[in-house]
Amino acid sequence: MSPTVFPHESIGPASEAEEGWPGVIPGIQSVEVGLMLFRHLAESGSPCGLSELARRAGMHRAKAYRYLVSLGRAGWVGQDPRTGQYDIGPAVRDLALSWLLRQDPLRLAAAQARTLAQTLGETCFVAVRGQGGITAIRVCQPGQGVSVGVAEGALFDLESSATGRVFAVWQDLPANALSTALRREIQSHGLAVVEGEHVPGINALSVPVLDGQDQLRLALTLVGHAVSLPADPCSPAAAALLAAGRRISEALGG
Repeated sequence: MSPTVFPHESIGPASEAEEGWPGVIPGIQSVEVGLMLFRHLAESGSPCGLSELARRAGMHRAKAYRYLVSLGRAGWVGQDPRTGQYDIGPAVRDLALSWLLRQDPLRLAAAQARTLAQTLGETCFVAVRGQGGITAIRVCQPGQGVSVGVAEGALFDLESSATGRVFAVWQDLPANALSTALRREIQSHGLAVVEGEHVPGINALSVPVLDGQDQLRLALTLVGHAVSLPADPCSPAAAALLAAGRRISEALGG
């Protein structure tokens, strides 16, 4: 006997018009209301009383209280027994840790490197500390123009390369690789800059990517000819590189 098929149990869109999920497909209103209330609590920045939280959410105190009870049972909300105020619960911490564990720093960095290479017209690569030393593991070239060739697997020293200097400063490898003054300068700018020191006529800028424990995970580096990539920590290219590094670090909890 053939199994009975119930069309209404399909989990896919019933038509092409419904492919705009989640705006078109009806959801569960109580879930959306509960999440809205939780969002108000999370965005408050500090513990919040029932009356204030209900006012912000635009709902009656009794209704808000019932949602808070359910959220509390699930661990999303906690209540201080002394003050009666509500705050985000331990489930949020567990969810954040789970999300961070799913983040792939190499994938995130490679995506940023591709964007920088295309928008700035310069070579951009990702480097990590490997067994052989500081190593380029992802290299992205601009789509057009003259660029500097960097091979995946290329090694960089701690003193003359911008990439190596990032690791020397943020991983302290070794302490005497750079002068104290240079280390302070790199830390103050948040990036390392070299002007033809690694290869004559070629400049490089490199930024660190830190995780949630402020540990250096990798370096993101721009390299180009001196005529197109100035060795200036305040240049537009440096600003774009710093912003990309921050985006990756923030995605990793840094």
